[in-house]
Amino acid sequence: MPPPPDSRPLTTEPPPRTGPLIDLRRGSLWMLLSLVGFTGMALLIKHLGSTRGISPWLALLFRAGVGMLVIMAVYMPQKRVHFRRALCSGKLVARGILGALGTAAYYLTLPALGAGKATLIGNTWVIWSAILAVFVLGEHLTPRKILGSVIAIVGIVFLMGLQGGDLTHLGRYELLAIVGAFVAAAVVVIIRQLTLTETSGTIFASQCAYTALMALPFVFSLPMPSLTDLALLTTAALLASLGQLTMTEGFRYLPVSIGGAFQILLPLTITLSGIALFKESFSTPQAAGAALILFGCYQTVMSKAAPPSRQQTH
Repeated sequence: MPPPPDSRPLTTEPPPRTGPLIDLRRGSLWMLLSLVGFTGMALLIKHLGSTRGISPWLALLFRAGVGMLVIMAVYMPQKRVHFRRALCSGKLVARGILGALGTAAYYLTLPALGAGKATLIGNTWVIWSAILAVFVLGEHLTPRKILGSVIAIVGIVFLMGLQGGDLTHLGRYELLAIVGAFVAAAVVVIIRQLTLTETSGTIFASQCAYTALMALPFVFSLPMPSLTDLALLTTAALLASLGQLTMTEGFRYLPVSIGGAFQILLPLTITLSGIALFKESFSTPQAAGAALILFGCYQTVMSKAAPPSRQQTH
């Protein structure tokens, strides 16, 4: 289901705007396509890590390398990517470094926690980004958002088995997933700001470059993967590029909160797929926690807040 073509002329710079551009139809189509990419990527990374013994660092390097090739193929002919700015501009550097850290946290936790649990925890970036957007972007924090955030946090407690107050249940991978969710929230807010001045190719190039720089030292001692593993790694990287670029485009046309609403479907589809394909299991409290996370995130992002006055609607 390809999105409608952008009717704006292809230029080196996106047209200047005084506030975020809102186009619900176009943004929704991009977000739905991003769900397809991210779901396929997560399931392949889980399979590669837990079944075929492939290091998440190698998967990260492939993601960065293939992503850069996609950028060169899609954006360079149109002159809509600036590699020097992606590597050196302040906010783009922050987006690249934080994006690399957040992605690494997710890739490392996928084989250890399972696709469902890792994604459920990781996707709580939805509530953290909605809160950050209040202070950074001027979006409104309503009672419904506050209630949804509290419900989601309670869900995290149940999902990780902390309801008895015993923090020893909090393992290193659970903690890493939580930290990754906070980092991802900051990345989403930065992306929302960058879409005012940068192309999607430049924004994505910053993450690819810094992800490669971070992953490279960890792969020198790894054995050479088989041809099958290389094919799976490449496919996962292509799906990740599809998800990342279309998500960036989605946030170009949607507020952080509404864009996050689409991403709530991601942990649901990945969790159900993990149960069906990898026999992942959840105890009754964990299942209740997963439901609370999804419900809380839904309440947070669907809060009917009026947009701030500096936004433009089209």
